[in-house]
Amino acid sequence: MLIIAVMFAISLTFTITGMVSFDLTVQESKELLGSRNEGFAFNLIQNLDRHIENRLIDFQELTKTELIRTTLTESNKEFERIENIKAYLQLKEQEIEFTESNPFIGGISDVALTRDLLETIEFYRDEYGYEVVEELFVTNAYGANVALATGTSDYSQSDEEWWQQTKETGKYVGKIKFDENYQNYSIEFAYSIFDDDENFIGILKLLVTLDVLLNDFVQETDLLTISGRDVLLLDNDGTQIFANQEISLNNSPVFFFPTLQKGNDVGFFELDDEIDDFRLISYAQSTGYRTFEGFGWFVVIEQNSSSIVNEFVGLRNSIIGVSILGMIASIIGGFLISSNVSSPLKQLAIIADSISKGDFKIKTKPSKIDEINTIGKSFDDMAKNLQKLIRTEKELAEANVKLKNERLAAIGEVSASMAHNIKNPLATVKSSAEILQKNSKHDGELNGVIERMNRSIDTISHQINDVLNYVRVTPLDVKLISITELIQSAKNSIEIPDNVSFVIPQSEIKINADVEKLEIVFINIFLNAIQALGKDHGSISCTIEQKNSTAIIKIQNSGPDIPEDVLSHIFQPLVTSKQKGTGLGLSTCKNIIEQHKGTITAQNNPTCFIITLPLSLN
Repeated sequence: MLIIAVMFAISLTFTITGMVSFDLTVQESKELLGSRNEGFAFNLIQNLDRHIENRLIDFQELTKTELIRTTLTESNKEFERIENIKAYLQLKEQEIEFTESNPFIGGISDVALTRDLLETIEFYRDEYGYEVVEELFVTNAYGANVALATGTSDYSQSDEEWWQQTKETGKYVGKIKFDENYQNYSIEFAYSIFDDDENFIGILKLLVTLDVLLNDFVQETDLLTISGRDVLLLDNDGTQIFANQEISLNNSPVFFFPTLQKGNDVGFFELDDEIDDFRLISYAQSTGYRTFEGFGWFVVIEQNSSSIVNEFVGLRNSIIGVSILGMIASIIGGFLISSNVSSPLKQLAIIADSISKGDFKIKTKPSKIDEINTIGKSFDDMAKNLQKLIRTEKELAEANVKLKNERLAAIGEVSASMAHNIKNPLATVKSSAEILQKNSKHDGELNGVIERMNRSIDTISHQINDVLNYVRVTPLDVKLISITELIQSAKNSIEIPDNVSFVIPQSEIKINADVEKLEIVFINIFLNAIQALGKDHGSISCTIEQKNSTAIIKIQNSGPDIPEDVLSHIFQPLVTSKQKGTGLGLSTCKNIIEQHKGTITAQNNPTCFIITLPLSLN
């Protein structure tokens, strides 16, 4: 069943991976198309701003013509002679309808200027092939019409908001509107006119069709519009100006306009769409071009999901189909493998486990697969050979242990005998040395000799005790004792040099142990520490703590570290880092601690022996 599950999991993983890859590919395509359309939108709005600026410069250049300035100067002079200009303008407003057919009022108007403006309008019409300027007229500094090239207008404009704003700021730009008279979308522009001394002398007003402003923009969008992608132009209120390849204004802003306002000047985002799953909205806002500050319009490029996802649908369907077939094949293949391979292999695993436990009588069963039969035969042969090898190794090990025990027993007997034979005469020598020392108190040279004799006798005694403690194995004489008292007793049994400080903590922890044997352990460790410190000032400190049902004793000294080549086997017999020593002291300590069912270890940095003993031996 495991193989079936594994193969099914592989097929399922392949399916999931394919679907995730499909989603990631679609997401990457969105990012790519969004960024690309973002670039298209930016280029469109930049070109539109540049085109509008060029047209506005053309219109503003009209204010600098000599004919307009001369005509306005003369008109203003005539108006200066009128006593009540306001009353005069109101009277003329009631008397005259200012039209192309009747454009001028007495000597104030100039026929030459009107003719020149008409020629300008005709030039734009011939250039673009349609009406560029719906209205074009000039007023003097008092708001009176001086010349009307096209359209219909009142005589006086001084009371109009656009005229007052233009006089104050130098220019005026109106909103896009649909003019019923001309059946066209247009924008009003007005510019102040100044003489050579920068004196205000009048205003030029134009009603420009939206067609001329969007002429190049419309041509560029023709190249970008494809199936699934559309270009929109929105004004600064979010109202649609251009869509579906035609100029058309809606009454309300597009629903996603708040998102455009919150975003950067250029960007893209995704919209959920019930019909088309999603839409990518890439946009760029007008920020002006050189002297043109921009209208704040937005170019928006919409891309629906079908143009992105359709090319991947076939791939997704293929992945799903192959995955389903793979799952079916994995189940069938899993059953076949399980019946012909898994079961025999499982049987071989059971046989291997039995052989590892020492059961060499188990036999493999025949299989339909020759390779598995070959492996089974190898298992049977291996079991026979291992059985023979283990029997041989066991016999050899028993022989080695017997020989080693015999040799150790012989060495132990000889060592114990020699130790006893040496220890008794050595005691006599030590007693004699003490008598000599008492009888020669005033002989300094002799006292020095006796001191050296005593030190040599102590060294030999210590080594003899090491040998006796190592070879002598006696039963434990268990008593309950405080660990602090035990360590203090071991310390009192040895001579502590003046250069060594000793720290033994007060502890109430008690253990059941053989006091004499454990004293041997602590004496050995203390003596080793004193020898390691030598004549240098140093310290030996002990710590005692209880953990569960064990006592942990740490004996640390400030001497040099134990050499690394010695540390790894320091508790083995005959291993020592001292020139004078039997190498049996720490081995004896290890035997005693293990006899108490405890452990002893050593470590460096700083040098420390760690002894773990059970509180009770029961």
